[in-house]
Amino acid sequence: MASSCLTSISAVLKDLQFLKNSCPKSPEWVEELLRLTDLEAHLRIFRTFLLCVRKWGDDDDAVLGALVVRMKDAISKQGRLIFTTYNFTVGYTYRIRDLGVVPSGLRSFHPEIKEWYLVSSDWSSRQSSNSQVKKDDLMEIMGSLRENLNDIVYSMHLYNSFREQAEALEEMLTFLKNFICFVTLHGVEDMQLGPLLSQVEFVAVNAASLSFAWFCKESMSIKDDTSDLLQKIIYAEPQVHKTCVQALIASKLSRQSYAETDEHVLRGFINSLIFYLWEIIKTRACLMISLKDQLRLLFEGLISFRTILKKNLNKFDEKMRYLIRFVLCDAGLVAFSISLNAEKDGVLKDMDLVSYQDFLERLKLIKAAVAETRPETSSSNFPRTNELGFIAFLQKYMMELTSSEAGSVALVNYPIQTIQEELIFLHPFLEKIVELRNEDEELQAFWDRVVEVAYKAEFLIDSLLVGDVLDSSSISFDSIVEELKIIKAVAMKIFESNRLDLKVKEVTKSLNHMPPQSSKPIISDVVVGLEDEATSIINRLTRGSSQLQIIPIVGMPGLGKTTLAKKVYNDSSVMSHFYARAWCTVSQTYYKKNLLLQILTSIHTKLHDKFVEMSEEDLAAEVRRGLLRTKYLIVLDDIWDTEAWNALEASFPDNRNGSRVIMTSRNRDLAAPRGELDEGPHFLRPLTPDESWDLLSKRLFPGKDLPPPELCELRMQIVEMCQGLPLTIVILAGILANEDQYSWKKVVEGLNSSMLSSTEQCTAALELSYNNLPDYLKPCFLYFGAFPEDHEHATERLNWLWVAEGFAQKTQFKSAEDVANDHMMALINRSLVMVSKQRSIGGVKTCRVHDLLYEFCVRKGRQENFVQLVSGYDELYTISVPHNLRRLCINSNPGHFCKSRLFAPTIRSLLFFNNHESYQPTVTDIPFLVAIKLVKVLDLSQLNLGSTFPRELELLVHLRYLAVVGDLESIASSMSNLLNLETLILETFDSAVSLPDTIWNLKKLRHLVLKGDCLDEYCELQLPTYNLENAEHLCDLNTLSRVMLPSWDTIDKMFRKFPNIHKLKCSFYEANDSRDSADKVLALDFLSGLESLTLKFINHTGVQCQFEFQFPLTIRKLTLSGFLFPWSKISEIQNLPNLPVLKLLDGAFQGKIWNMEEEEGFPKVSFLKIASLDIVNWTASEYMDCFPSLRKLVLEDCQFLEEIPSGLGSSTLETIEASDCPFSASFIQPLQEEQMDMGNTDLKIHISSSKMNY
Repeated sequence: MASSCLTSISAVLKDLQFLKNSCPKSPEWVEELLRLTDLEAHLRIFRTFLLCVRKWGDDDDAVLGALVVRMKDAISKQGRLIFTTYNFTVGYTYRIRDLGVVPSGLRSFHPEIKEWYLVSSDWSSRQSSNSQVKKDDLMEIMGSLRENLNDIVYSMHLYNSFREQAEALEEMLTFLKNFICFVTLHGVEDMQLGPLLSQVEFVAVNAASLSFAWFCKESMSIKDDTSDLLQKIIYAEPQVHKTCVQALIASKLSRQSYAETDEHVLRGFINSLIFYLWEIIKTRACLMISLKDQLRLLFEGLISFRTILKKNLNKFDEKMRYLIRFVLCDAGLVAFSISLNAEKDGVLKDMDLVSYQDFLERLKLIKAAVAETRPETSSSNFPRTNELGFIAFLQKYMMELTSSEAGSVALVNYPIQTIQEELIFLHPFLEKIVELRNEDEELQAFWDRVVEVAYKAEFLIDSLLVGDVLDSSSISFDSIVEELKIIKAVAMKIFESNRLDLKVKEVTKSLNHMPPQSSKPIISDVVVGLEDEATSIINRLTRGSSQLQIIPIVGMPGLGKTTLAKKVYNDSSVMSHFYARAWCTVSQTYYKKNLLLQILTSIHTKLHDKFVEMSEEDLAAEVRRGLLRTKYLIVLDDIWDTEAWNALEASFPDNRNGSRVIMTSRNRDLAAPRGELDEGPHFLRPLTPDESWDLLSKRLFPGKDLPPPELCELRMQIVEMCQGLPLTIVILAGILANEDQYSWKKVVEGLNSSMLSSTEQCTAALELSYNNLPDYLKPCFLYFGAFPEDHEHATERLNWLWVAEGFAQKTQFKSAEDVANDHMMALINRSLVMVSKQRSIGGVKTCRVHDLLYEFCVRKGRQENFVQLVSGYDELYTISVPHNLRRLCINSNPGHFCKSRLFAPTIRSLLFFNNHESYQPTVTDIPFLVAIKLVKVLDLSQLNLGSTFPRELELLVHLRYLAVVGDLESIASSMSNLLNLETLILETFDSAVSLPDTIWNLKKLRHLVLKGDCLDEYCELQLPTYNLENAEHLCDLNTLSRVMLPSWDTIDKMFRKFPNIHKLKCSFYEANDSRDSADKVLALDFLSGLESLTLKFINHTGVQCQFEFQFPLTIRKLTLSGFLFPWSKISEIQNLPNLPVLKLLDGAFQGKIWNMEEEEGFPKVSFLKIASLDIVNWTASEYMDCFPSLRKLVLEDCQFLEEIPSGLGSSTLETIEASDCPFSASFIQPLQEEQMDMGNTDLKIHISSSKMNY
């Protein structure tokens, strides 16, 4: 009876799949498709039950037989309905909706199925030991089970903990299936697999029971049951292990060949072996060192072998296929020997060394066969970027270790100081040959030898500090000391020969010196020429058909497509012609939701929180509503194909009012999707010789009409080389700008036109630009290749990363952050980095690099083993991590990342970026941390870690930079293990984060930041206050952001714990009785280094505060909110002598009138923002300029404001922005007229509201 019911289910599932395929894939059908998918999953879970009944059910059980009959009737009825719907009513949504709902008749079987599983799981285990089990029966059940578990994993209604358990169980079943398929492929019979098949039978029925419970969303101690079941698979009975080992030995001895169609079996088995080994590594953290090294080599070997099979398997001959089988069998034998030893006594001590050695030797033969045509690379392959900087950083690191108590104890028996002294001795010699080595093979060999020893020393020291004692003969402290003595003798011999003197004299400049001071870069874009191009585009925008028109701008990379689009977009005639404008950067990899949010950001002055939570369909509708009946201009920048347009097209209504869409693309074949082109694409021409020359001159000498003679004599040579490509001109300008004018001729003559004439040759120009960088800037530049394409970098955070990486170190007069900022400015000055946004306080807020430069950084970073970026599923699953790789950056789906079994024990930096379309990443377990214990930089800010701070993080004692995200409520006290931590960035979704009292032990902490879009005003960091008097001071703390201050009595004590703070953002509650606050004084004047201060007062009483403030005179940026101060207290702020940025937000002051008297004024304030205040009249004495340095005024959500002083920034005002201020036009117009009367005709005014921009 079960068999006939299974036949019915198979037919119904087939019809259901046909019906799903016939449904439109449009958004309005999403819900119906989900309903059909739910019904499909329900039928599959029934199929597994019926397979189990057929295998283990009692034919004489009348109750079970009746259940199967009723199930068959219900399923057949559902099948008839599906058949009818498919043949007659497909296209009628309401019929599909009725069909997709799982009938109550099917759900009514749940209690009886559950009861049978509870009884049969124990019964089947007893029976399986007394009967012969057939492989084919089990394979069918396991295949159906894996489909059930896959449905569960991707169910949006299942708890995350259940999903993770289901995922693990699915992989375990896959392992068993793949193992059986592999050995039977090589002739092993069912009789030989008896104990293993019996165990699989036991696992299958229990897994079916668990899957059904999960599917019905029942807890029933599932987590414990699953853990027990997983352990039974990994650490099975000895008899089962013996069976597996015998099967693998028989497979090795078999001469049976296999066809190409069997390749999926090999790939499946190697994936399962990787999973199996990973589970052992993950669950057995305390391994003997020798075994740990063997496991690492075995795991790395399997990962690289997987890559070889994926790329080359179909190219191998029969002999090589036999070798592949031997390698897989050897790996399986080693894995089973490990788990068998662990099961015996709980300690991993040994493995099958013969099979282990055979595996390594045979893998080496396969690699040699694959790499026959490839040049052999260096065995060491250490990073080759700024080696001298690394050695200096290592010297400083060893000095800190030997001087600290913890380091001295751990390293007391090792010659760390000897190694340090030898490197210090060699350092001047290395500085002398840093440039000469490129021209001398002997010096280059000497250089490489020192660098390799330095990297090995660091590896040994770091391994020692995490408890790994390495005693390999090839790498030990004794061998390093001996090697350094030999190197020292070679250096003395070279030095005494005086052979360097003549070479040194030829060097005219040093690439390895630090700049004397940071120079301010030219941040504004220089637009030269292209006037005819711009006019042509503007005419197409403002004239012609009233229908919606698409205007593609097409050209090669670096030709200036985006520059031209920006020039047109910001043209005054275009701005006045369109009522709404939006700029959207698409790129090669894009997500529809992000594109829609970009457009909404431009349409609406501020991005409401509700938009972020919307679905793609709702966002598309919101964009359409925003553009409906409005004349709009949309720019889609850097679009690669028509798919991006297809994703957005429905959101752009044809209002028949002259709306336009500009697209910039490299692709000449890009066609208009709907034929809205009236003149065809606009192919951007190169710059003329005169335009090229003007661009170079203005980049090098802004504001000057004539360049110096030294440049003029090179005009023809430069113009010919650049061939009208703006990017190459800008790069060349960056090179020349950092050279002495008298050496320009030599630099230009070192170039040739072939380097710059096309995209490929432009790459050579980028190489030249890179080679001209000082060594200390090269790692900073290549670091941009560690991020996804078109990533917009927050410069502050990027600077922190550079400091943690060791690229920027403090000097006698500058902090490490200031040095990092100097590096950033140097890269901007060289036109290698573009400024995206500027800070109100001055400087760069965000930046990015051009696509060509980004691609160069990715390629060069991989070549120099500096950084490797892995993007997408395929790269992630075929990655072969170089042995000495320092930095690994993953851009992938979080689930794929965790399944990839990352094993890179030598990496020092790991950055993860979520490329999944979902806005909020999936909660993910991170067991891979046990395999990267040497990591110093760890950014998991796009990987949701849940509500618990991972315990694995406590092992990463070398961490300098840590960024994590999750529903974190507290941090474990064991965080005090991270004594080297300098930057801690926490991101939370909806809760405050309590820090442990051990936070005060992190003496190196420099930046403590809480981020997130939490709407709760109490969503802040909570610092511990217990025993505050005896807590350590965080003297190095530079940044403290979003901290909730405790009671008033402890505020002063708290502030004194970080006396050298530079940037402070904090909140505190109202006093018990705000009327008694007049005697309260918030004294901050002792914080002599404080430059940026944000104070938020959480005031629920509505009573004006009377606190007194004592601000330090060093403050350059002040933001206040919530205090409801009377305007009379503004005088406490105006006395600050160095304050260029002032922001008064959200109830900072209260009162309808702010009347500035003659003695009042803010002489230094250049940026003023007033938002969400109840002010009506803002006045000042006549002819008084109360803000004589004001450049930008921002008014936001001041609903009652009717008047502002007419003399604001009389000679300096550049921009006024007013949003959601209903009366802004009435008081801004007189101000504008007065500014024009004073000659300020360039004043920019932007007035907007949440409903309209103009």
